[in-house]
Amino acid sequence: MNALKTDDFRVERQDGEWVVTFTPTGARFFFGADGMETRASESDVPPEDLPMDFDPLEVERMAARLAYLAQGHAQ
Repeated sequence: MNALKTDDFRVERQDGEWVVTFTPTGARFFFGADGMETRASESDVPPEDLPMDFDPLEVERMAARLAYLAQGHAQ
């Protein structure tokens, strides 16, 4: 498994939510003002082309950490 890097993610503020995108797959994670994940999208990459060298749970955990940090610095 590849180690995740913060460079693998993009963090944006959209309509009161923090949107964290995992750029290798295009998977998006949405976090509300309370820091809870409000919804997650499917990947923009077809399943047969998904990189298998990333643990999906680690991707989601890193997205949550980045949203938490972004929220703390935005207030």
